[in-house]
Amino acid sequence: MSNLLLPNWLSKHLFVYRPDTIAAEQLHDLRKRLAKFNVDKPEISIVIPAYNEEANLLHTLSSLADQHLSRPTELLVVNNNSADRTQELLDQCGVRSIIERRPGVAFARQAGLEAARGIYMANADADCLYPAGWVEALTKPLHDPAIACTYGLYAFLPSQNSSRLALMGYEKIAQLVNSVRNRDKTFMNVYGFNFAFRRADALAVGGFALDSGREGSVAELVAAGIKPPPSGKCEDGWMSLSLQQEGKGRTFRVTDPAARVWTSDRRLLADGSLGKAFITRVWQAVRGLASPFSASGSTSS
Repeated sequence: MSNLLLPNWLSKHLFVYRPDTIAAEQLHDLRKRLAKFNVDKPEISIVIPAYNEEANLLHTLSSLADQHLSRPTELLVVNNNSADRTQELLDQCGVRSIIERRPGVAFARQAGLEAARGIYMANADADCLYPAGWVEALTKPLHDPAIACTYGLYAFLPSQNSSRLALMGYEKIAQLVNSVRNRDKTFMNVYGFNFAFRRADALAVGGFALDSGREGSVAELVAAGIKPPPSGKCEDGWMSLSLQQEGKGRTFRVTDPAARVWTSDRRLLADGSLGKAFITRVWQAVRGLASPFSASGSTSS
């Protein structure tokens, strides 16, 4: 992958490794850096669902290990019944983890919500890279009682079949279309790998919607050309909407660059080429401009 147009900090976390033969010194270093999350009374909980993420997990953990923390913060990974070496890697890195046997990200996020101990819960994914100021940027606005949920944007890591320049064009257009399409429904722009809320508020509204499908937010699914679940719910956007409807506060987009998460382009390129993916996704989004909520079924605002 070319380093052109990529922030310098990413290179540290994009190291090559084989899950079955990781160098002892590499594991020792990562375990040492992650030890700061071993706290008794966390104010913030970073919670990650993980399903068969042995190929990406260490990259994510490495980026989180570099977080600049001003408050006690714990890291909790919910192993969603992985069949690969995900659990082995978590144990080797000394990361607190629990296992959720029921398949689906909603079940995993709910298990994480219940097991977390922090006042604030920052949601991440096991195949993303997080800037050093991410958790602080995402949770700081929650000190305002008028804000119940925060979210940041994303950028794609280019694979061998894509270029960063082309991905930048897609991101800008997709985010512009989403901002217009969902202008009165900001919860539809919330991404599961990059949002936060007060844990007590989330528990008070009943937690995550467990009938929300196996994976993906409304915004992610629509962008990927995938139909949302029959219930019309996706776990992240539904949480944002529930908090809003129950009077816990509004949804707030964090514009600080530190809240921009870097994620794989693997779902975007599922169609085989960036050009085809671009046309499919933008056309779907534009069709929805006249009917801003058509993509999410019967969900009400």
